[in-house]
Amino acid sequence: MTRTTKIILAIGVLIILAAVAVGLAFYLLGGEDGTLSGRRAFLFFPGGGDAGTGGGTDSADTDAGDGSTDIAAVAGLSQIVKEPVVGPALSKDETKILYYKRAGGNLFRAGLDGQGEDNVSNLTIVGITDVEWSRDRERTIVSYIEDGALKRFIQTVATTTTAFLPQNISAPQFSPDATNRIAYTEVTASGSRLVIADSRGKNPKTAYSNQIPDFRPSWDEPSTIILSTPPTYAVSSLSVLVTVGKTSSGFVSGAGLGVLSDNQGSLYAVNAVSSNTGRILPLRLVNRKGETVAETGVATLADKCAWDTAGEWLYCSVPTNAGAGFPDDWYKGRVQFSDRLVKIDSRTGNALELGAETPFIDAVNLFLDTKNQYLFFVNKTDSTLWRLELGR
Repeated sequence: MTRTTKIILAIGVLIILAAVAVGLAFYLLGGEDGTLSGRRAFLFFPGGGDAGTGGGTDSADTDAGDGSTDIAAVAGLSQIVKEPVVGPALSKDETKILYYKRAGGNLFRAGLDGQGEDNVSNLTIVGITDVEWSRDRERTIVSYIEDGALKRFIQTVATTTTAFLPQNISAPQFSPDATNRIAYTEVTASGSRLVIADSRGKNPKTAYSNQIPDFRPSWDEPSTIILSTPPTYAVSSLSVLVTVGKTSSGFVSGAGLGVLSDNQGSLYAVNAVSSNTGRILPLRLVNRKGETVAETGVATLADKCAWDTAGEWLYCSVPTNAGAGFPDDWYKGRVQFSDRLVKIDSRTGNALELGAETPFIDAVNLFLDTKNQYLFFVNKTDSTLWRLELGR
């Protein structure tokens, strides 16, 4: 056999092997017609772009190629705003979703499916970080960073007028009633004080003083405020129930403490972590006396939960990949969770799966409509807005 003949034979063998490889690839990844089928979904990074391009898909409901949809779509889960948002909330009549866009800080509204978006306010807010809404949706407290300093102002939505709040305050929040009072804490020479002002931030009055400088407020119900120290596994966090104009009493404590009120002053979801390892412990449901009324077996953070309006069900996003060092590393953005969604019966503590596996989602800012038709949340990973249809 001549050298030329050997070369020709070698080339022929290589061509045959290449053809077999291509055929095998189409068999494994494609349908009977030779096109790529639903298996192609596994060639994409979760919730994002093609591994070869680094880009993103247009929707969580993307057709996989053979008429089927991906897991998120089948489960009733959809990404309704694909740009980073801040402070999403339902409109007062619950027909629209309101949100600020992180890029530019303008206020927008859209349908509950994210369609029909229009601009509500052209007020540009560079460096926007957080938004708190009043119950009537007429005002917001906007936090933003300017020249390295955190600043806050109250925005009246209809007129776009603003009123600045003091700069050295923490966690301002509107009350959960029609008065729209604002509660915040302010550092003093001897510790801190709880301040309550009117809806414009005027007429501030001290409601409570203490020697702990880093207390942060959250409204329990219109006459009660919960003060708690920042959650960390390094030391035990403290909380106090303050009845406005009356008394205060110690509440619950623990490493990594998080407390979420049902906004009716009767039940609270409490999370803690192991003080040795920082591993997240199962949520407890406690009463106003701090007594445990139900154990849940659901290991998550209170900041990844939301109560329904009646206080009967607690909806939570539960990390499936949580290790040690929490919640500090998560709050600092050093780690990301992959979550599953559940709802917890407040009477028994039993949890029900919501049928949505979300390996690419780290859910925060959860909220529901009053009819419990939809669960909305922000994906902490990219700040996009998502919606889960309930009862499917």
